Amino acid sequence: MSIKFDINKFPNGNLSPQLLAAFLKKIYSGKAIMFTGAGFSIGATNVMGEEPPLAKKLAEKICCIGKFDIDEDLRFASDYFMKNCDKGILIDLLKKSYTLNNVTEAQETICQINWRRFYTTNYDKSIELAASKKNKLVECIDLHHKPDQNYKKNSICVHLNGSIDSLSEDSIENEFKLATSSYITSDSFLNSSWCYPFKQDLERCSAIVFVGYSLYDIEIQKLLFENSDFKEKTYFITKETSLSAREKFTLEQFGTILPIGTNGFANLISKNLPAPTEDTDDLNLEALMKYSISFASENIRDSQIESMLMYGDVRQQYIDNAVVGSQKKPYLILRECLPKILEFCNNFKNTVIFGEFGNGKSLLINELLPYLSVNSFDVYTIVDQGGDYIGDIEKLAKSASKSIIIVDGYEKYLNLLQHSALLSSRNIQLIVTCRTSDHERLRPALKRIDFQFSEINIDLLTNEEMIFFIKILDNQGMWGGAANLPPERKQKYLTHDSQMQISLALLALLNSPQMINRVKTAIEPIFINKLYKATIFAIALLEILDLPVTSSLISEVAINDSIYESNFRQNESFTQLFKLQNNKIVSKSSLFCLSIINNHFDPSYVMDRLQKIASKFDLQKNNSKEEKIIFKAMLKFSFVERLIPDTNKKNNLYRYYEELKTSVPWLIKDPHYWLQYGMARIPFKDYQKAQLYFDHAYGLAKNKYDYYTNNIDTQQARLFLLKGIQEVGAVEAYDFFSKAHRLLSTLDDDVYKFRQVEMYRDFFDKHFKVLTKGSKVDFKRACERMVASIKNAEIGGVINLAEQKKISKVKDDLNNILGKIA
Repeated sequence: MSIKFDINKFPNGNLSPQLLAAFLKKIYSGKAIMFTGAGFSIGATNVMGEEPPLAKKLAEKICCIGKFDIDEDLRFASDYFMKNCDKGILIDLLKKSYTLNNVTEAQETICQINWRRFYTTNYDKSIELAASKKNKLVECIDLHHKPDQNYKKNSICVHLNGSIDSLSEDSIENEFKLATSSYITSDSFLNSSWCYPFKQDLERCSAIVFVGYSLYDIEIQKLLFENSDFKEKTYFITKETSLSAREKFTLEQFGTILPIGTNGFANLISKNLPAPTEDTDDLNLEALMKYSISFASENIRDSQIESMLMYGDVRQQYIDNAVVGSQKKPYLILRECLPKILEFCNNFKNTVIFGEFGNGKSLLINELLPYLSVNSFDVYTIVDQGGDYIGDIEKLAKSASKSIIIVDGYEKYLNLLQHSALLSSRNIQLIVTCRTSDHERLRPALKRIDFQFSEINIDLLTNEEMIFFIKILDNQGMWGGAANLPPERKQKYLTHDSQMQISLALLALLNSPQMINRVKTAIEPIFINKLYKATIFAIALLEILDLPVTSSLISEVAINDSIYESNFRQNESFTQLFKLQNNKIVSKSSLFCLSIINNHFDPSYVMDRLQKIASKFDLQKNNSKEEKIIFKAMLKFSFVERLIPDTNKKNNLYRYYEELKTSVPWLIKDPHYWLQYGMARIPFKDYQKAQLYFDHAYGLAKNKYDYYTNNIDTQQARLFLLKGIQEVGAVEAYDFFSKAHRLLSTLDDDVYKFRQVEMYRDFFDKHFKVLTKGSKVDFKRACERMVASIKNAEIGGVINLAEQKKISKVKDDLNNILGKIA
């Protein structure tokens, strides 16, 4: 659908028709948000037949019913009343003053538009009532409503100062912003769970339209100040009479002033309702965007290749050139799995691409975009996570084209995968990516929603890919002292030291002295400012977590708003390391960010920031999906261990988990916390403490309803096997093995279980010859049962041995053991 306007219908005056046309196009897109203040409700009437009073008038009324001297300061009047008078009388006044029974035609016209979201500082429900007059339902939401349960809804109005619906003797002193006590409470907007969703809306919306709002609220100014990206899409509908110099100066800092008043705004809308015209090429998608190949022929420079290798920063046009054209100099490994994925698409199969951290999932996606496009597919990616991508795929399912939707990080879009499975359309296939650990964890969920897929593991480079990778490094002069080695020696180095993985090879380059010094030179000037330092840490953390690196989420993790400051964004050192575009860091390299944290932040700083982040995103608060992921990562041993630098790592890990239960006190009663604490002891062979903490986790789990101990059982079996391998006595050693095998036999046949079975080979090599005859027979049977379990898991689709190299090796080891015993 396209929208056309008759600019002759626009009002005359200082406002150009082009400006108004652009403004209307933004608000008719369905992605604009409207922010209203008291001025918007002028003209509406309450149950007493009066207009809802503005702040000064309300203060006077409160003074009158309280029978004390008239004062126009609302905070003073309400504070004094609540300390000296009956709250019930005040609540009655507020209910009568802000319960509306009628709105103006202008208010109805404005609210009938398909706004992405309404925000208001008003107590009254003028927006909800006006929308209902036009047969449109808008739900009233306060800050105490949970964002994760309401944010996806299209028709809601968020009352930042409380709504008349929630007014009670309890809420009047906290949730309902009227008195001083309510303004200094911890439920203030910037500290509320709605602040992050609001920041997301500011980033994602097409326009921010303020109606009847003075912008004197300093909390809102903090989010808009100096942000040029917001300024270009911010509009103020102000009174038609001349603004004072102060008002004009204040508003022009933040956006465009439209001095047409509420009635003029409604008149502009009613005279220019869009006339939809059918356009077969435009499906009017909200969250998905169709990919178009770039035909730019500019050659890539050496500095750009280095930036791609080191920082993950590469323009799509160079990837397009390499995929559909040729590389005059080597810079991009074209993965050999591309034809296989195309085959899956041609056979109407969904594809899951999975791999370890930093092994090229995002780069492979960028290669697939042009590769599939030239093979007659319409390829779409998600450009708005908050948009209606479910509605978009339904539109694509009805179209005649064959469409591929590429989803990077499918763990964040399980509802999309489920809906695609339900549609079962041969017009749409999904190509989704995930880190290996998340994919293994989510296999049962994919089976439960009947999402059928083939899978590709991209961790290991093929021999041809490795040879080309060496050519890239040769061309860039990145071998240092090893430059004189012949090609076969270089390949042997990458094969053994880096295990054929891109991530390990690139980490070695990133952690080389020359690269560390180069980054140090750029990063030290930023670190002088403590807020900027925390912001850099937040950016790096989000990249490593594979979460959206948006300004809104960066500010939440940094626990400050420096990311919005122009001084920071334009800082020369910052722009050397990162590139910010449309409120998002676009140079994506989790490896580079891991190197920054490992090499440029002291261990004590890393632990302190992680503790602060854990405390802020406490899981018992009303957090968003992203915030919950962040909190869980702060507990996860495998994640924390990766971040903490090597210097004194053992003691730092111990201290981290010791202090974590102080930062988040309820963890002391959480079995999962004690499991992670025990896991932190195992790498350093502190088996006694690890066992103590596992026992504690089991004890706490007994008191939790419906708590499954599978995770504890897996780690307990691992500890038994490690103890058995370490044990000197054959009888004692086999006792530990027997305990581990019995425990593993009770667990589901998945990769977590079979990873522990890898140690059966080590136990066999050390102890089998000295075991008793009966123990040897039992050990042989244990290996046979595990081989059978792996076969069952493969037949049942739980694991794919062709893509699970590690589990395939476990199976081979078990068969090798059985062959030796025979």
